[in-house]
Amino acid sequence: MKLLLIITIITLIGTTLWIYNNETSYTPNQVNRVYKIEDIGKKSTILLHKRESQGDIYGFFVYITGNINGKARISLVYQDSNKNPQRSEDVSGEVDIKWGGDWYADKLKIEYEPLSDITNGSLSLEYGFDAM
Repeated sequence: MKLLLIITIITLIGTTLWIYNNETSYTPNQVNRVYKIEDIGKKSTILLHKRESQGDIYGFFVYITGNINGKARISLVYQDSNKNPQRSEDVSGEVDIKWGGDWYADKLKIEYEPLSDITNGSLSLEYGFDAM
């Protein structure tokens, strides 16, 4: 009987840890939004911001998905900065980027820059801010 209880407790702890480590970044205080890059052949700057109803921000996530028939650079830049990007990825073909982490500003800036002639494809950004 004791052995069964110990195995059950270990299984519950293991399952809880697995769920915690494998869940997405969605949290109850996070509001998800979607932005679609309309003209993937042109350079663009995208300003993502929290919803007015959200409180103080302490984190973010951005999932960028889609497909392009060329090469592009996607960068995350602090909202009011023209400095080097905090994160940057060169992409082509199928795009699947997941960025997230600590963030204490109400906005973040994504810069999209085609590095070759892109005539076909689509990119979507699903994003949200963690708020208190």
